Amino acid sequence: MNAEGLSASVGRFVAYRRIVLLALYSLCSIAGCGAPRDVDAVSHVGSISSARRDRAFTLIEVLVVLGVIGILIGLLLPAVQAARESARRVQCSANLRQLGIAMNAYYALHGMFPSSQLLTGPNWSANCMSELSYLLPDLEQGPLFASINMTLANSESPQLPSLENHTARNTRVGTFLCPSDPCSFALNSYRFNRGRFGMRPGLPFDGPFSLMVLPSDETVTDGLAATAFVSERVAGTFVAEGDGVRDIKTAGNLRGTLISSDAQFIPLCLASEPVEWLLVSGRYWMYSGFPFTHYNHNGTPNDGRPSCGWPWIRDYNIGLHPPRSWHPGGVNVLYGDGRVAFAKNSVNPAVWIALGTYNAGDLASSGSSD
Repeated sequence: MNAEGLSASVGRFVAYRRIVLLALYSLCSIAGCGAPRDVDAVSHVGSISSARRDRAFTLIEVLVVLGVIGILIGLLLPAVQAARESARRVQCSANLRQLGIAMNAYYALHGMFPSSQLLTGPNWSANCMSELSYLLPDLEQGPLFASINMTLANSESPQLPSLENHTARNTRVGTFLCPSDPCSFALNSYRFNRGRFGMRPGLPFDGPFSLMVLPSDETVTDGLAATAFVSERVAGTFVAEGDGVRDIKTAGNLRGTLISSDAQFIPLCLASEPVEWLLVSGRYWMYSGFPFTHYNHNGTPNDGRPSCGWPWIRDYNIGLHPPRSWHPGGVNVLYGDGRVAFAKNSVNPAVWIALGTYNAGDLASSGSSD
C-alpha cells in the first residue's frame, strides 16, 4: 500500500472513530455518565494525514450520529414499553389471585362464594350490592366494609346513591384496579360472570354469579376448574362521546318489544341507533350490574362489537357485555378453583361459552381458552 492509500485509510478510520465516539458521548450525556476520554484526542489522530485537523464535528458526522441514536431509541422504546406492560399484566393477575384467595376465605366461612345481590347469608335481597362488597373483610378491608350502611342496601342504587355510603362507594381499593387501565375516574376493573340472559330453560342467566344462585362446589356442577368466575373490563371514557370499546351502547326504538333472550336482543341492539352511551363503566365497585361489576360470555374477549345493553332493564342486565382489557391479545380470567389464566381474543367461541356456564354439562378445560 502506497503512502496515499495509507493516508486515505487512516482518514476513514479517524472519521469513523469520531462518529463512534460522538455517539458514545451523546449516549453518555443522556445517561448521565462521563464522556469518553478519547473524545478530546480525536482531532490529534488526524495529524498523520494533515498537519492540523479542526476539532469541530462536521454536519455529516452530526447527522449520522443523530440517525444512529434515533435507530437505537426506536429499537429500545418498544422493548421498554413491552416490559412495562408485561409487569402490569403480572400485577393484574396478582390482583385476581387475591380475589380468588378472598373468595375461598369467604367460602370457608359461609359455605358458598359471595352471591349476586345477596344481603346476608342465604337471605335473598333486591339490593344492588356487589360481590366485591362482601369480599372486603377477606381483603384486609374490614373497616371499609364496616363503614357501609347495609340497612340501605334495598333502597340504594347507582341511580339513587345514599349520602350515608358516599365515602365508602368512592374509596379507591388497589386490588380492584388493573394497572394497565389508565382511567383515573374508575374504581373497578374486575367483573363477575353473571352469564347470558334467557339462554337456558328455567334460568334467568347461565353464569355462576347470576340471580338466585348460591355458587358453591355443589351448584357449579361443570367443575370449578372449568368455570370462569371473574375477568376484567376496561373503564368507560367518562366523556361526552361514546366509544365502542370502552362505553356501553343503549338500544333505542325497542320499548314495548318483548325480549326473551340475549340471542334475540343483541342483533336488535347492535342494529339500532343508540339512545345514549353509558360512559361511566367501572365507576363503582360497590354496586352490581353490567356497568360496574359483571360481565357475560356472549362475546369473546375484546369482542370487536360494542358492548350493548338496555337501560330500561335494571343494571343493563341483558345484552353484549364481554370482558375487555388493554393487555395485548386477550384478558385475564380467574377460575373457580382459584387459578388465573390468560384467555386469548382468538378463543373458540363455543369453548368460551362453555367456560361461562356453571351447570350446563358443556364441560371445557380452562386450558382451551388459549
